[in-house]
Formats: sequence, structure tokens, C-alpha cells
Amino acid sequence: MDTAEKILNAALAEFYQNGFHASGVDQLSSKAGVTKRTLYRHFPSKECLIDSVLQLRDEQFMERLQAFVDAAPRPERPMAYLDFLESWGKEADFHGCMFINAAAEYSAPTDPPHLAAIAHKERVLSYLGRICEEAELADAGSLAAQLFVIGEGLIVVMQVMGHSPLLISSTRQVFTQLIETARSVSP
Repeated sequence: MDTAEKILNAALAEFYQNGFHASGVDQLSSKAGVTKRTLYRHFPSKECLIDSVLQLRDEQFMERLQAFVDAAPRPERPMAYLDFLESWGKEADFHGCMFINAAAEYSAPTDPPHLAAIAHKERVLSYLGRICEEAELADAGSLAAQLFVIGEGLIVVMQVMGHSPLLISSTRQVFTQLIETARSVSP
């Protein structure tokens, strides 16, 4: 692993656990095992580092999501999305969605981290649209939007309240109803 990757991975972990504003450059360089000067040689500003971290997180998250969901048969992939969220929410180092957190910390719609959050969420929504189409569900775009909104709510609830079997079960019932309705309408 080269120095830039080492810095990126350390920064990703720190930002995810502690937040963007709470993670100072001294802390980030220390966690990466480099001097501030070395950090700034690879990333000219904290903002550049945040941008690079969000790009890395987007790539990693989408690869992980797609690998998990695409392992299921096509008709079961919309429900596999919920299985993915549940599995993720059970992880010991789960701190919610880095992009939801970024949008909260950088609330101005033109802030680069906020724009990265929008782009990431659009990728997730697009992916859900694709898996709903591949599952041959009626009104795949609308169904994907519904699953997306419910999933995003579940992510926030799990971040705030922890993993809750009751909330997962309730979400599973809603997902199942939406998908069954889309199947019954599908040609």
C-alpha cells in the first residue's frame, strides 16, 4: 500500500467513526502514521482529502452492495437489498451512512461533500431501479424509489437506535408488500 492509500484508508476510518469536522489534520496524519507535511504533499487540503475519501467510499460501498445483492437470483434482488442493509447494520463498526453524515455536516447544497452525497444516493437509486427492472417488477422506477426511501430511513434508524429486530421485521413486511404488489401488477 502506498502512502496516499495509507492516508486515504486512515482518513476514511476516522471520518466514518468521528465525523469530518471532528477529525483534525493532526489526528488524521497521526492515524496514517505520516507527518502533516506528508499528508499535505499527497492531499493539498483537508477538503481534497475529504473528496478523495468520499470517492473511495462510494466505490467500496457500491462494489460491496452489488456483490451482495447480485449474488441472489434476479427475482429476489430487491429483497436482497434489505438483507444487505440488515447485515451492514449489524456490523460492530456501523456508524450509519458516510454520505448521510456528510450531507448533515456540510448542509449547503453546493458544498462538495453534499454534492458527493447526492451523487452517491443517485447511484444507489439507479442500482435499485436496475434490479427492480431485472426482477421484472411493475413500475420499477417507482418501486425502486419507495425501496430507496424506506432503506434510507432504516439506515438512519439503525445508526441512531442500533440494530432492532422489530424494526427490521417491520421493514421486511413493507418491502415484501411493495414487491408482491409490483409482481401482481407485472405483465
